[in-house]
Formats: sequence, C-alpha cells, structure tokens
Amino acid sequence: MTGNGTAMAREIAEIPAVASRQVAHALAEYRAVGAHLRRRAPAVIVTCARGSSDNAAVYLKYLVETRTGIPVAAIGPSVASVYDARLSLDRAVCVTISQSGGSPDLVSLQDHAHAGGAATLALLNTTDSPVGSSADEVVPVMAGPETAVAATKSLVASLVAIAGIVAGWTDDGELTRGLKALPKSLAASLSCRWEHALPAVAVANSLYVIGRGPGYAIAREAALKLKETCRLHAEAYSAAEVQHGPIAIARSRPRDRFVALIFHARDASRASLEQACAAMRAIGAPVFVADAEEHGRDALPVAPAAHPLLDPICQITSFYRFVEALSTELGEDPDRPEHLRKVTQTLCMADADPAATVADAVRAFEDMGCT
Repeated sequence: MTGNGTAMAREIAEIPAVASRQVAHALAEYRAVGAHLRRRAPAVIVTCARGSSDNAAVYLKYLVETRTGIPVAAIGPSVASVYDARLSLDRAVCVTISQSGGSPDLVSLQDHAHAGGAATLALLNTTDSPVGSSADEVVPVMAGPETAVAATKSLVASLVAIAGIVAGWTDDGELTRGLKALPKSLAASLSCRWEHALPAVAVANSLYVIGRGPGYAIAREAALKLKETCRLHAEAYSAAEVQHGPIAIARSRPRDRFVALIFHARDASRASLEQACAAMRAIGAPVFVADAEEHGRDALPVAPAAHPLLDPICQITSFYRFVEALSTELGEDPDRPEHLRKVTQTLCMADADPAATVADAVRAFEDMGCT
C-alpha cells in the first residue's frame, strides 16, 4: 500500500520486531508486575495519560475490569496541574502511560496521586524521563526511538505491555502464550490490504469509528490518527452508544460522504457490533468492517491473534499502515502534522490559570484561520 518513505511508515514496519523484543526481554517483567498487583489487591486503578497513551489506558481499563473486576478510572491531568486538587487514593494504584514521559501535567498528576496515598506505576518508552524519575515503579515498553509525531509503534508496545501485566495479574497462561505468538500475527497484519477503502475515506466529510470493549480503545486511536495525520473529521463511539443520538448524523449524511469504520471482535461484544453495522447499512451509510471473518467488498482483512484480547493490537497495526497511505495520498505530512508536536507541554501548576488556558486555545484556533 505504501513504501517506507516516511518515518511513520518505517516505524509501523518495526512493530513486529518491537513486539518480539518485548516478548523476549520484558514479558517476564510484565507478568511479575501483574503478579505484584494481584498481591497488592488495589481497590481501584486510576490512569494518567494523554493522546494515544490515553487510548492505551482505555485498553487497560477493559482488560482489568473484565478480567479482575477491579474498577479503572481516568483522572484528567488538569485536576492536578491546573486545579491543584487534593486526591484521596488510599489502596489505589496510579498507572501513567506515556511515550516520552516529558509532559509536566502527567508528572503533576502522578505526584498528586502519590501524595494522596496511591502507589505509582509508569509505562514508558523513555524511562529516563521526568515521569519515570518520580514513579514508584517503571515498566519499559521498549519501542525504541520514535521520531514521527504520530505515535504508532509506541502505542502498540504499550498495549503489549498492558496485556502482559494483565496476564501476570490473572495468571493467564493462554494470554501469555498468545503474547508469545503475537509478533508473527503482527507481521501478518502488515500484509493486510485495505487499499479499496482509500477512495471512500479520502473524500469523506465525516467518519464514525466504532468498537466495543478492548476494541473501543483502538477505535479511539484510529479516530485520533485520522484527525491528526489526515485532517479528516472522525469520532469514536462504542457500538452501543452510536445507536442512540450519534446515528442521526449518519442517517442524514449518505450524500454528504459519511463513512463508518467498524473494528469487529471475537468476544461477547460481537453481537452488538453486528447490530451497529446493520443499523449503519440500513440507513445507507458506507461501512467498512475490520474483521478476520468478514468477506466482501466492504471487508477490511485483518490477521487474527492467538488470543481474542490481542486482536485489537493486530487491527490497529493494519489500520496504521492504511492511515499512513491515506495521509500521503491526501498530500499531508504524517511525520510532522501541522500545529502538532511530539511532546505537548501543557499547563503546569506554577502558572496555572484556567482562563488563560482557554485564551491560549482560542488564539491557537485563530492562528489556524478558524473563527
């Protein structure tokens, strides 16, 4: 679908090797971290992340909640960095997920969580970083240097680390074996061809990206990548939520180049995903389905993982290859999307002023020509 002309394409091509490195050198550590969490028996897990890493936190949420029954809640970094709130987190574990570990608001929230009684665990690609230096425990995701602004291999590496931790927490041998086989599935994922979806998506005015459970995490990630690398309006919804209010837009826009992208699943959510797919098609919306079992012109082939919980990792890998090709097709630069940076220096507590934050956002939109 695309060559290796961009840094994003080269980093996507590294994904199987990254996963292989994790399996060989870090899977035992991931499982040990999970076993420690089992012994610790936290009352709640709170997550601290932004951007693609926040999408990885959604994957963590669904794996932990469905496999252990422990609730997982995201805390907005501004709770600490802007509002300086005092947190009460006895018997909690705060999990920070970050590629760079350099965002001041993540450091602030992690520190506030620790002061509130939480143990702090950081999943980082750059372990020698401000987040890493202030965490109780650091877990390396081992993606290696990532130069494209759009995160790809670091996101996949974070998902692999999360699955490894949950495998250790639940002492799940089947999931562990699935992780050991994952590099081969990821290599197959890079060979999946989605070119037939390029024309419809390239001219879309709006897209819905739909998933459920662990697949909702990658639906969010796919929507983010469509926005940041292709400048296409895309919103992520769960298969249940999209059939409430949001489907009204799809109903009114078949002629306005609306497209739905659905990430299918091999778990208990499959029936609801099929219902969402049928509902979209019934109102005339073009629908593309990423699924190993789907066939036909609207199917986006994906390589199944050895464990259903790992399917989203294979699906997002295939999507990354597609979205990089789409970005270049549209004349965009996926390595350096306009107005974006690799490390976002968001407001920290020393200069906290919520009104100033809003004013800065307004000025940023005005600089881009928005009114």
